[in-house]
Amino acid sequence: MTIERFRQLWTHRYFKYSHILKAHFLAYQAWIYFKTKKAKFAKGQKLIAIVRTEHFGDIVAAEPIGRYVRSLHPNAHIVWFVKPSYHELIDFNPSVDETFGEFCVTQRRVLFEKNVFDKIYPLQFSNNNHCTKCQVSIGNPIADRKGINVHTYFNFGNLLEVFAQTADLINSKISFPADDQPRLYLQDQHRQKADSLHLPERFVVIHCQSNYVPKDWPAERWDQLVKWLSENYSYKIVEIGLKSNLTTKEMNYRNLCGQLSILETAEVIKRADFFIGLDSGPSHLANAVGTAGVILMGSLGAFPSYNPYSGSYGRQENAFFVRQEGKMCSELSFEFVKEKVVSVLDKAILKRE
Repeated sequence: MTIERFRQLWTHRYFKYSHILKAHFLAYQAWIYFKTKKAKFAKGQKLIAIVRTEHFGDIVAAEPIGRYVRSLHPNAHIVWFVKPSYHELIDFNPSVDETFGEFCVTQRRVLFEKNVFDKIYPLQFSNNNHCTKCQVSIGNPIADRKGINVHTYFNFGNLLEVFAQTADLINSKISFPADDQPRLYLQDQHRQKADSLHLPERFVVIHCQSNYVPKDWPAERWDQLVKWLSENYSYKIVEIGLKSNLTTKEMNYRNLCGQLSILETAEVIKRADFFIGLDSGPSHLANAVGTAGVILMGSLGAFPSYNPYSGSYGRQENAFFVRQEGKMCSELSFEFVKEKVVSVLDKAILKRE
């Protein structure tokens, strides 16, 4: 073994075991915190955990579960476990008493092994509970028993129905038993941020990159779409997301990528006439705020045709899915997408007039 390889190996081990040690320390710290809090509860009051830590679209899709769990346990203290970067999606939810920003899955595993929680609702399946630093995964026996995993989950319904099944809240092939429309709880601070942007009176929001390449539509076709929209409609076009990969120089186009928090993004989408985007987190925001959506979708792995949404998007009351069964999103031609966008926009314009 070379000196350089030896150094790399022990550097890796140092960071790995330091991370694991911190996870254990934070777990014990959290255990003491929740044990102390629980000691002050009224007689019979329960401490309940809901676990959906990522991705933010999944957290939005799972929001109705918070309300449903509250209906089942009206007097409980409900804690939602989430990655710190997504805490704002839970912080203002009136059905949840507390947001717990999870350090990693090892922290959660050690904490739950202390049995301080009276009931845990895991809205995750085994192979999406992984910490790359600890190299540890957490299983979900409920999901395993039902055969729900990353290769099968859309065979069990939309995301809300899948998560409800992984928590044993519903059985397979049964619709969600309560209001299935996701909601967001936007605050004055989010509205004020949107006000400060001086958005146009009429505009379309676009979102052009997901966190998973097979769901994406090529950037050059998005550029074509922006150019065509600018030439044929009076709408301004506002792009949101983490970063843009477009090269368009159209005067009617504005790039807000990387400038907004999740809920600030939701407020911008709420003010738009339409959302045109991918099967990704922002489309779930659009569903939750009630903005009409045109969603570019394709086959996804073992799922040639699927529907991730509940509520008005899931029933396609407020959304139009642009897809050709068996084709990936990247294979959708510009002309095919343009034709579908025309049908949606023109119909809305006629209705407005």
